[in-house]
Amino acid sequence: MKLWISGLKAILLVFGLTLLMPQPGDAIPAFARKYGVKCYTCHTVPPALNKNGYMFKRLGYRMPPDEMDGTKPAPKITALDKDIKFSLTNSFALILQGSVTNDKTVADAGNTTSASPSTSCGSDTQQSSSCSSFNLDEAALFVAGTVPDTGFSYFGHYELYQDGGSDLEQGFGVYTAGRANSSFFVKGGEIHMQEGEGTRAAMFYNLFSDPAYTLVNVDPINFTLDQHPVGVDVGYTWASNYFKNIFAVSAKVTNGLNADGSEILAGSTKNSKDVWADADYWFGPDGGVTVLFYRGSKDQIQNAGAVNQFTYRPTFYRAGAMGNYLFFDKLDLLGGYIHSHDDWRWDQTSPMSYYSADTYRGEADYYIKTGTVLMARLDRGTAKIPPQPLMHTRAWGFGAEHALTTLGNVVVRATYNQEHDGDPVALVGTTDKLFRLDFRFMW
Repeated sequence: MKLWISGLKAILLVFGLTLLMPQPGDAIPAFARKYGVKCYTCHTVPPALNKNGYMFKRLGYRMPPDEMDGTKPAPKITALDKDIKFSLTNSFALILQGSVTNDKTVADAGNTTSASPSTSCGSDTQQSSSCSSFNLDEAALFVAGTVPDTGFSYFGHYELYQDGGSDLEQGFGVYTAGRANSSFFVKGGEIHMQEGEGTRAAMFYNLFSDPAYTLVNVDPINFTLDQHPVGVDVGYTWASNYFKNIFAVSAKVTNGLNADGSEILAGSTKNSKDVWADADYWFGPDGGVTVLFYRGSKDQIQNAGAVNQFTYRPTFYRAGAMGNYLFFDKLDLLGGYIHSHDDWRWDQTSPMSYYSADTYRGEADYYIKTGTVLMARLDRGTAKIPPQPLMHTRAWGFGAEHALTTLGNVVVRATYNQEHDGDPVALVGTTDKLFRLDFRFMW
């Protein structure tokens, strides 16, 4: 309890200093500095994208034009930022996030596999553990921009600190051609598989601190859509006058994953390539629908460390549809569904079985005013490995987020999330209850 109170005081002190500090006009992320706009030009509340932010990405990190009314040809991609001079400060951005959390995990009756308490955590019973802490969640460096008078652009995302380590999250080059209302792109490098893609209900980056369970559900062979493999991404984007309607398709071919779930960089014996595709349709004030598909494979080490350890190469599939609609520029309703079907083998001699799961998500976000939002979400899922019985998972949460500056680059957020996971292999369940108060600074 003392640790929680100390952490809360520390965060409140940072809030106070932030509010008292003068906010220079360029104290916003690189793209906003480059175009002289606020964060809300491309985000509802950072990091959740709006329709304009989606088009900004599809045009190779170039601002969609205002004058696209159909009376004359839409501007070429190379002309979208021809009057913008190159600047180092417009090419780099830094994000810092700290939080105070209180986390409690409770195992179902008969399940004694709950986490052992650490120095900052306490164990209530054999079936539960609790933890309160003050955390540096993330320190990330971004480098991004366009090459003047060409269709080329670049993006890099390096985690200076996250989960106790550092890692290159993304690093790729993009070539975009065509016009603002009809363009295509080719992207290559280390890229996010699903994060930031699709319409708002399908995006990993959202108003909550963590993505929805439906998007990050981890299967028994250690696969999730939350990954950043090396590969090639191609796409086409069409837009009507004033970008009232947008239709876009994308497809990626990547190296996929190692047995431990990490991305394959080099030296792998894997020959097959993973394939991801989606189609997006934006309409109305800020609504949209996404349909996605994924097919991949990876080496699986089963019963690791045991005498009956063996390996095989399962194939896995994901298919889903998600959508949202913004009512009266205030109430954003989101929903979605993803179906999973993966190979599964109990032992080396048994025939190939399968793991299947169906997950559903719903969310409601109410924007009180620009930069202030209340949010609530609910995810439900079922999973099964024959002949085991069906297991259920439910996750729900609510919270509030508020921007402390008019620019939208300093955000405070409070959330409570509760998740009950049913393990389809061990047939046990755990419930995790997490309160988080976090602070995010974006420069």
